[in-house]
Amino acid sequence: MYIKGVEITHQDDKLTLSVAIESKSLGHKTLWFAVPKIYEKHVCTTQMDAFLVGMLFPAMMCGEDLYLDGVVSKKLLFNVNKYVIPLLMSFSSAAKKITVTAKESNEQGFDNTGIGTGFSGGVDSFNAIHELLVKQTDPTLKINTLLFLNVGSHGGKEESAKLKYLQRYNHLKSYPEEINLDYIPIDSNLHTFHPWGHEKIHTLTGVAGVLVLQKHFSKYYYASAGFNYTQIINFSQKYRDKDVGIYCDPILLPLLSTESTEFYQEGAAYSRVDKIVDISNYEPTYRYLNVCVSGDDTHENCSACGKCLRTLFALDLSGNLEKYENIFNIDKYRKIKGFYIAQLVKDSEKDIFAKSLIELAKDKNIRLPNLLMSKVKFFYYRKVIKKLNKMGRL
Repeated sequence: MYIKGVEITHQDDKLTLSVAIESKSLGHKTLWFAVPKIYEKHVCTTQMDAFLVGMLFPAMMCGEDLYLDGVVSKKLLFNVNKYVIPLLMSFSSAAKKITVTAKESNEQGFDNTGIGTGFSGGVDSFNAIHELLVKQTDPTLKINTLLFLNVGSHGGKEESAKLKYLQRYNHLKSYPEEINLDYIPIDSNLHTFHPWGHEKIHTLTGVAGVLVLQKHFSKYYYASAGFNYTQIINFSQKYRDKDVGIYCDPILLPLLSTESTEFYQEGAAYSRVDKIVDISNYEPTYRYLNVCVSGDDTHENCSACGKCLRTLFALDLSGNLEKYENIFNIDKYRKIKGFYIAQLVKDSEKDIFAKSLIELAKDKNIRLPNLLMSKVKFFYYRKVIKKLNKMGRL
């Protein structure tokens, strides 16, 4: 796989970086990242690190050595060949050993002061902000920039993904304005090179987007995938070939750092349920928390998908549910709460998130039905919910 030098174009209010991809498996394609022109000084146009990280896994899946016709970070190039490629091979048996080379590598360092994290409105990103903006007092460690990426989390189809990306960004941007932080959107077609979906390899696509701005970011806190360290150690093997974040982020992220930008995994001291309880003490979440994965073309929480129900039940158990009545349909949640509890107990042995919620219920002295009763109730509630859906009452 051959990646040709970066082309810089200006159109309307955007600056776009693009490269030509030549691949035996993928053919000839263009990969691009677009940033608002007001952030042009932050954009790294001299190095191809973003394209290296973004195309690493596709090259491994194709079994093609990767050559970049330009300059890359010496540190990143060494780490990728020596450590990252074997790590990704252990993550996915379909990923093949390749060699990454470049026309030139250097130890370029930029005079950057940006300290960032992503803001999607989700539990993990709000927890990172709560920890590293609200609670953090040291200015050399405190977040001063938020990032919003379109690299896969909004869907795989380019047009629909862009629509959802813009809807979500426009909905969320009022919050960074409130706290007086830059909120930088980066659009891209990178997700079209990753047909296996966002969850599987999101760390690499996310880091690729950040490295577009490595002239700005000296530190970047990448919000963890919802497991604490104990859960990562005990359950990571179950996520092999499914979620690279859960499988190996504590190892992977530092290895993707360059001479200019250091990556940290943030939030692995807490489980997802711990984070939900923590951010329920932070008022902006009552207006901006967005966890939905329903797939609908809207930024609103559906209050019925797995992530909505998981979040609502944790808020319910912790006595914080009513705080979120303006962004969730609490009545809808209560109609299907019994079904969700039954499903939760039924799946508790194989679902770490379900197990965490059951532990929270025990901590709050809230009794849940036993496994046998839950199985019976699960099938009963499922019939009731199907009937309510047909009647349009959900």
